[in-house]
Amino acid sequence: MLSAELPGLRLVKIDKSNVKNLRLLNASILPIHYSTKFYQTVLQNPDLSRLALWNEKYVGMVCCKIENGVLYIMTLGCLVMYRRKKIGTSLLNFVLELSRSENCCSIQLHVHSSNDEAVQFYEKFGFRVKETLENYYRYLKPTTGLFLERSMLLDCDEKESNPNKK
Repeated sequence: MLSAELPGLRLVKIDKSNVKNLRLLNASILPIHYSTKFYQTVLQNPDLSRLALWNEKYVGMVCCKIENGVLYIMTLGCLVMYRRKKIGTSLLNFVLELSRSENCCSIQLHVHSSNDEAVQFYEKFGFRVKETLENYYRYLKPTTGLFLERSMLLDCDEKESNPNKK
């Protein structure tokens, strides 16, 4: 369990006892169906994902993976009635800290092109739209996805200039 910076909010690891809550949140918040393989990946890497509990109610989630020094946000979301309460900020702060502790050089994600609110949220944290991808979301209209990235190059530059830094 990780204590978040907001009273009443806790970020907890995802395990077999609460993965059903992740499934429910994904189905409620995101317009995409996630496969059993997605949930198996999350369970195999418990340090890379969190559920947000607000006064002991599951209200948000973040699931990540790390490959080749890049942290990829697979999902991040919060139930509509709990938005604007800094829950998404707490989840993204978890991601930022995770990327630092894992020595990642960047953080990446995809967002549906019509999700202006999400793009604005990520841009406040230094993410930039790097590419527009036609037909990225096959089952959504429009099908266009945006590829966002936040460079953690200062951290990478420090590692390159100080090889002993981990």
